[in-house]
Amino acid sequence: MKKQVMNGKLSNLINRAFDRIVIGVLLGAAFPIFCFLAAVTTWFYTDRNENDVLVYVATGLLIGLLIDLRYLKGLIIRRFELPIWFMAGLYLFYNVVMYGMFMGFPVFNLFWGAVAGYYYGFRIYHLNLSQTQQQKITNRVAIFTAFIMMTICISSACIALAGNGVGQDLQMMFNLGFKVTKSMIGGIALAGGIMLICFQYYITKLMMNRKMKGYPNRKA
Repeated sequence: MKKQVMNGKLSNLINRAFDRIVIGVLLGAAFPIFCFLAAVTTWFYTDRNENDVLVYVATGLLIGLLIDLRYLKGLIIRRFELPIWFMAGLYLFYNVVMYGMFMGFPVFNLFWGAVAGYYYGFRIYHLNLSQTQQQKITNRVAIFTAFIMMTICISSACIALAGNGVGQDLQMMFNLGFKVTKSMIGGIALAGGIMLICFQYYITKLMMNRKMKGYPNRKA
């Protein structure tokens, strides 16, 4: 019995350390990435001299690292008391970065719904919320991530329908023997978008519930 209690405490400590590292990486990476992108954007619209691009990149990364040096420790300590607007902004930022990395292909944005569920599941445990509050927050977070996915899917669909070469790209990619029309693209975007929105909603809830089960609730 004593051994089981000790193993449980050790497992809890390991989980807490792992959670601290994961959330710390997500918080710490945001400022350097943002400053890097801001520096590259500034270079692109104001300079475009290839000899200067490294200066802009280095400056952006340095500013981001200095911000981390000044604020990251406090953010990690208060990671479960951070304002909702800050966490929502962080979620939006990472979704935009992912969206740009994969050139508007929204499937990979499902990853951030899982991350949001992971974070909020642990936040609910840490704040020792009641069952009613747990259910309310779980639903709100899942609806929020699904809404962001809906926005992303609409954006991707508009880009696909506005472009002229999307149909040809699909024909070549899948070696289709027929022409892909705009209506077909619209149908694919609609069906795929609905599926992704539903997946995002349930993935977020699943991660939150699994995280909360990993740390039994302390309040009835």
